[in-house]
Amino acid sequence: MKPSKKLLRAGPKGPVFFTCGWHRLSIFLTALFLVIAPPAWAAPRAYITNQGDNSVSVIDTLTDKVITTIAVGDKPAGVAVNHDGSRIYVTNPESRDVSVIDGQHAKVIATIPAGQGPLGIALHPSGRWLYVADWYTHEILVIDTDKLAIVKKIAVDLSPSGIAVTPDGSRLFVANRDSNNVSVINTETNAVIATVDVGTAPFGVTFDPAKNRIYIANVRSHDVSVIDGASLKVITTFKVRAWPYGIAITKDGERIFVTNQHDDSVSVIDGNNFANIATLTAGEYPEGIMVHPDGRRVYVASWFSNEVTVIDVDSLKTLATIPVGDGPRAFGIFIEDAANGE
Repeated sequence: MKPSKKLLRAGPKGPVFFTCGWHRLSIFLTALFLVIAPPAWAAPRAYITNQGDNSVSVIDTLTDKVITTIAVGDKPAGVAVNHDGSRIYVTNPESRDVSVIDGQHAKVIATIPAGQGPLGIALHPSGRWLYVADWYTHEILVIDTDKLAIVKKIAVDLSPSGIAVTPDGSRLFVANRDSNNVSVINTETNAVIATVDVGTAPFGVTFDPAKNRIYIANVRSHDVSVIDGASLKVITTFKVRAWPYGIAITKDGERIFVTNQHDDSVSVIDGNNFANIATLTAGEYPEGIMVHPDGRRVYVASWFSNEVTVIDVDSLKTLATIPVGDGPRAFGIFIEDAANGE
């Protein structure tokens, strides 16, 4: 007997079928899937913290379009995304907490109290430990992501801001803005093992695994300190434009991108001789910056112009300008790993 088309309508307790046949089950399951299935988004996605409207804009980096917006805590700034994009952690300095976002369903599933002024944030490669810089208590808060609770506090110097963790998870680097230095933490013991003097008002921190270097953006001295990962000594300092905040580096370490807030620009630096290759126009007050995991694009969040600029790594041309929420900062690792969808 050939299957035939069957008619269905919605009843008070679900679908009601008028006739029998094996099509009933397939139609019902299809309808059920459409109701309960989470959004099927292309990946990887970028998560942009918008400080002005207490939200996170989610960008599909295959289309460079905002696909949804998530409400979080007060004045969100820092962001850390795990490799597969299943969890996103956002610091909210004004509500003094961290929002935990379920990446699959694009919603906040937990809120973790986090000291007096959580700002910078980084996730251990294992995904188990979350590190949060508390600007006011001058500490790094270690959060267990299984328990969603602080399990350790590590004293550092004044006003810790940017944080970077090595790919093997063994070291954590913290920029202490008001003491002009960087704390180096052994993550196994959760102890400070070195303090390195850098420029004036260090803020953004990025680790380069290709060359085993740490780059520090010094806001008030308008330069970038380069620390050797083995000796933990500054090996050079290079000038950029006014008020550098964020740093991004290509996978091979050959190009360095620095956001200059008071110049509305991005400096492009040669990773071998530290010469300036170009200075690119960005939006107003650029801060958060990250090289896409595909290595071909750089994403820049501009705080005052409410946009994210996409730059081609090779041609250095602007590929797209994406409107987002009010006051985007995207301070941290804000793009999920390319293994999830690209």
